[in-house]
Order: sequence, then C-alpha cells, then structure tokens
Amino acid sequence: MVLRKHQKTSRLLNLYRILTQLNKEETARLSLSFLRKETGEEFAPPNHPYAYDLDVFGKHSLFKLINRAHTKVGMKTLAHWLLAPADPIEITVRQLAIAELVPLLDWRQEFEATAALEKQIAQPTEFLSLWLKAGENESILRWKRFRWLPILTISGIVAASLGLIPWLVIVAVLLFHGFILSKLNLSVKAYAEQSEQIVGTLKAYAALFEKIENQSFESAKLRQLKSQLTTGIPASKSIEQLAKMTENLNFRLNPYFMLAIGLPSLWDLQWMTQLEAWKKRHQDDLGRWFHILGQFETLSSLAGFAYSNPAYPFAELSTESFYIKTKHVGHPLIAADKRVCNDFELQGLGQTAIITGSNMSGKSTFLRTIGVNTILALSGSVVCAEQFSSAILQVFTSMRTQDSLEENTSSFYAELKRLQTLLKLSESSSIPVFYFLDEILKGTNSVDRHKGAEALIRQLHLQKASGFISTHDIELGDMANEGQFAHNYSFYSTFTEGKLHFDYQLKEGVCREFNATALMRQIGIEIP
Repeated sequence: MVLRKHQKTSRLLNLYRILTQLNKEETARLSLSFLRKETGEEFAPPNHPYAYDLDVFGKHSLFKLINRAHTKVGMKTLAHWLLAPADPIEITVRQLAIAELVPLLDWRQEFEATAALEKQIAQPTEFLSLWLKAGENESILRWKRFRWLPILTISGIVAASLGLIPWLVIVAVLLFHGFILSKLNLSVKAYAEQSEQIVGTLKAYAALFEKIENQSFESAKLRQLKSQLTTGIPASKSIEQLAKMTENLNFRLNPYFMLAIGLPSLWDLQWMTQLEAWKKRHQDDLGRWFHILGQFETLSSLAGFAYSNPAYPFAELSTESFYIKTKHVGHPLIAADKRVCNDFELQGLGQTAIITGSNMSGKSTFLRTIGVNTILALSGSVVCAEQFSSAILQVFTSMRTQDSLEENTSSFYAELKRLQTLLKLSESSSIPVFYFLDEILKGTNSVDRHKGAEALIRQLHLQKASGFISTHDIELGDMANEGQFAHNYSFYSTFTEGKLHFDYQLKEGVCREFNATALMRQIGIEIP
C-alpha cells in the first residue's frame, strides 16, 4: 500500500516536471528557438520534390516548429503529412479536428506529457510488429497441452508430503518440467530479451490510449479514430494486458525465482501461451492502434502550432484546377518582428510568375514563403497569412542544387537532372504541379541560360504546370508580352548614404535596378 502510494506520488511529480519542460519548449518555440533534438531528417526521402529546399526537416525547420509528438509513429505521421498533399475531404476533416483540439490545452499537454514521461517511447516498435506478423510459435503449440501439468505436480507434492507417494516421483516430474522448459528456452529467450526494455513503453502507450478513450470529441475525424480504439476491449486495456504478461514472463530472469516457482509452475509455458493467445486476438489490431495514435499526436501537434499562433487561419480550398491566392503571407520560420508579408495571386494551368530583382532583395525567401504555406495548407494546418486559398497541388522545387563528388556531377548538371524530374512529374502527376525554380540555370553563360529558361517556361506551359522562376535575366520578362501565361514581378533595393536598403515588397513588373556593383564595391573590389 505504501509502495503503491509512493509510486503514484512519484509519477505525479514526474508528470509536473515534464509539463514544466513542455511549457519551456512552447515558450522557446515562440521565438523560434527549438529545445528538442528531433529534426525529422530520418524521414526525408532522397530527392523528394520539395523537402530539402523548403526546410521541411532540419535544425530550423517546419518539423521542429510543429512537432509535439514523442512516439516514433507520431513523428513519422507528421512527416508524412508534410511530405504529401492530402485530398480535399481529408484536409477539411483534419481542419475540423485541429480546430476542436486547439482550445483543449489541458488535454493536449497532459497527452503530450504522458508520452514524454517514458523516454523509451520514441524507440521504434518494429520488434512488436515482427512478433505479431510471425505465425503461432511451434514450440509453444507443441507443448502447451502440458500447461495444466503443474496442478498435478502440486497435488503430487502435497501427496508426497503426506507420504502417499514417494518423493522420487516428484523428482521425475520436475525433471520432465525442466525438459519442457529447455525445449521452450530458445523461443522464450528470443521474446524475453527483446521485450525486457519495452514494458514501460507499453504502459506509456496504454496510458496514451486511455487519454484518448476518456476524452469526448465532436469532430468526425476524432470520433472515427477514437471509435476504432474502443470497439470491444479498449486498446488501453489490451496493451496493458500485454505489458503485464510481458512483465510477468520476465521474472524468469531471476534464477532463484525460476528454481523455486518457475520450474514447478512451468512459468515460461504459462505466460508464453497467454502471449500467443493475445497475439492471435490482436494480430491485426496493434498496427492500426499505433497508426491511430500517430494521427492523434500529429493532430495535437498541429493544434499546438495553431494555439501558439492564434492569428493564423486555416487555408481555403479552391475547386479550380490551379489557383493560389494569398493576403499578407509570411514565412513562419522568420520571427514576426522581422517578417515581411506580401499579397500574391496566380490562377490557371500553365502559368509562370517570373520574379526578377537585385541580390538579397527577397526573391528566394518569397518563393519559400509561398511554398511552405502551400505545404501547411495541404496538410490541413493553419497558415502564416491573413488569408490563403489554394487548389490541391503537387509542390516541386529546384532551389539548392549542389554538385556531388560521389556521383561526379557538377552543380549545373545536378540542376539539369532536377529539371528533368520536374518535366517528368508534370507529365505524370494526377494533380497540377506547382513549381519553384530559384535562379534558374545559374551555372551556365547568359546566352544559354536565356535560351534554356525560355524553352523550359514554354514547355511547362504546354504541360499545364504553373509556378515561379526567379532570375537575374530581365529579358525573360519579355515573354509576358507574347501571351497570357507569363507574368512579371520583382523585388527592389535602394542604395542611400553608402548603404543598401531592402523593403522585401513584391511589385508588379520587371526589376530595372540592380545592386551587384554596389555590393562588390562594399567588399573592396575597385570598380571604376
């Protein structure tokens, strides 16, 4: 009784300690300082259409800004949502679920703290998945008919104590017990060794599921997810059973216990038989439960992001084939006091916005601003804007192409390969492609760069892909005079009193003023 009370008090103290830490993390996150170490980079597929260029993962990334998940499946689910656009119905139900969770601050923080209490919870659960996928253990199947033998053995011990049968019979029976346990040893050891460290993790999972099961929800998605946990025996109770059985099995690691109790009771056989029965009942359940938990952690993370940014709205979904319209849109990874916001609109398939401007005037940041908010919108999240409307689009970027010693390719050829991927994607994608090409073909001479960029814009127009091309080639702006598919925008800088000044405001038209000469003079190059 005293021990149980002590354990409960200790757990509460740890919970309050974790809650304090979580609020420190939230406070730091408001100033874009991220205290947690998880970057999400392990979830980034190589050559993804936009993850690298738009800082989806990394030390200063969307993932770090949003993530409040602590389980591996929760972080993986968040990554998946940021890596692929959802369909319109799914986006809508996610938005409603997130909106419901935003004011449930106490529940969200207790839910997160419950996960954070168990450090091992971030470890992968592949062992359990493999165990569930495996068929019934043949050794257990072969010997489980003897699981009732200990009843006869104990009866025999009583009889021997009363002098009704010789002790030699009991010795023979116990030797047979030992023979059975030796035959099971490899199977039992394989499970016990890998499961020894996950008992606490399973209990934490059970507590997380219990938090979900005990909370009432109104939105369709949250109700539907919860219902899959509460049909029949609740997921929390089932996983708690698994934890308890695993914990009991692992008493076998104490040799004195095994000699005194394990041998006469056929301890290994008793608990492995129950574990196999649990596996048979829940073979198809555990993976689904973890998937649901991952969605709850992701929705809670996005709700936390929305709560911390109350001015951020949900995006409006457009039914048009290609449409993007923003009002006062900014980059969520730039501090609010330094963030400059812009308005923008692009409508129709095969449209290109050509962005010209002086160095450091904001072209690349603007492209990333639109790209990042499109990702947020299509994941169901709130966006860093006063208003944001979008069709369902496939984002693609070519902004940070680098040379590769391993593949023996120059940065220019790396960009060409990236553009080839874009052309193939725009032909095969089931949804319109929204591309972001920064300083296009920068690795070649001005004549070839102009020819290539112009040809690419025409080809993307024919393939009905729309997007941005930033460039220093102001002659590309002449394409706006040829038809209705190219549009000019620009960023400017001013040079006054020996200093460069930027307003980072998007303007219509081609930029006619550049600052490269002034910048070179600033660093000491003597230009006449």
